[in-house]
Amino acid sequence: LQALRRGRLSVSRRLGLRTGVAAATATATASVWWLQHEFGLHSTAAAEEKSNVKTCFVGSYTQSLPWCDGKGRGLYQFTVDAETGLISFVDSFNDVGDNPTYLSTHRDSLYIVNESYGKYGSIHHFYMRKDPKTGQISLVQGHEGVSTCSQGSCHVATTEDGKFIAVANYEGGERSQGQDSGASLVVYELRADGSFGEKIGAVVHKGPGSNAKAQRQGEPHAHMACIAPVGENGKEGSAIFVPDLGLDQVKQYFLSPEGVLMPHPGREEVAEAPGSGPRHMVIHPSGKFAYVANELTSTVSLHKYDSKVGTLSGVEQCLSTLPYGFTEDEVPVTDAATTIAAIKAHPSGKHIYVSNRVVDGEGILSVFKVNETSGRLTASGYHPSLGKTPRDFTVVRDDLMLVANQDSDNLVTFWIDQDSGSLTPTGAKSHCASPVCIVTPK
Repeated sequence: LQALRRGRLSVSRRLGLRTGVAAATATATASVWWLQHEFGLHSTAAAEEKSNVKTCFVGSYTQSLPWCDGKGRGLYQFTVDAETGLISFVDSFNDVGDNPTYLSTHRDSLYIVNESYGKYGSIHHFYMRKDPKTGQISLVQGHEGVSTCSQGSCHVATTEDGKFIAVANYEGGERSQGQDSGASLVVYELRADGSFGEKIGAVVHKGPGSNAKAQRQGEPHAHMACIAPVGENGKEGSAIFVPDLGLDQVKQYFLSPEGVLMPHPGREEVAEAPGSGPRHMVIHPSGKFAYVANELTSTVSLHKYDSKVGTLSGVEQCLSTLPYGFTEDEVPVTDAATTIAAIKAHPSGKHIYVSNRVVDGEGILSVFKVNETSGRLTASGYHPSLGKTPRDFTVVRDDLMLVANQDSDNLVTFWIDQDSGSLTPTGAKSHCASPVCIVTPK
């Protein structure tokens, strides 16, 4: 355990070519990064020609906030070579407002939400244009953005058919005079060209919070808009699940194909354990299960998902995301020693991954094996994130993961063992100031 905290945990190494590549890549990455950032050089278009090179966009904090000394330039574009793990800087965009943190893509559109404080946030739209000769992706300014109708806008997602976009607001949302303050969910229509249509709904989470942990749970705090199809291929509409850290609940909403947003008529919320602070969640690729990451207790909860009606069951299982013996008492801090950041499913459905932020220490990436029949999880491994505050990660290819460490300002790649789910560093890193969210266009 102590070795894990010091970043000296021994992990299994791949044999053959990739063992050599990892060492060579570490040197190559440092050289590429220095050239790019010292002289403003970008990766060549020829690199994008190769089918194994994947484009990634990364959102960042650009302002100093109570929980983050944001140093980001705005939106970043990188490429990742899926054969070597090499990360290459391509470009940065600083004309996307303050704190362009969370991102979402649909077809050729990229949506960026601003996590603003002291004013309402906004959602920006860009087109991703792919050069037919080189394969290189470039961004083109899209249509005029829209307001998130609140402060602290912390997550954005589109429906699978691309007809609607939803944003979760951590702070107080739109409310009438005298209404309880609270977080909110706001949904806009999207036109066929990716531009924003009418705002079709705004729902405020009424307070007070659960107060199980008064410092964080005095009022509602919506943290994500997780969207899942309802009915065969989403023909019946979409379910929108909003984990609320302050309420210890996952709010359930139904969005009809015609664009009517409402609290789910069957069950408006699902309770998590008091003080757990649900933050993010993921729907299993099978569409049968959902996993909720509880930030404040470093736990993950299993729910069954009924895609016919778009609702979750109660908690079927809840287990820690931390190694055995890792307790708050071992770290002398006033707040929790660890908090969860992100949760993702491997595309195969065999594994669930969770990133854990460790106060004054290196982050932890937890791996869970999924029982394909019951959805129950079994912890199968813990790996250092090779940086501080692993805020987000994504599976670039079935055997490769990209991790964003917010407070150590770096991106790191890991090989994924597709049988065990375990992670092995490729040796590749890249500088990226205050990264928050990663998306890889399909």
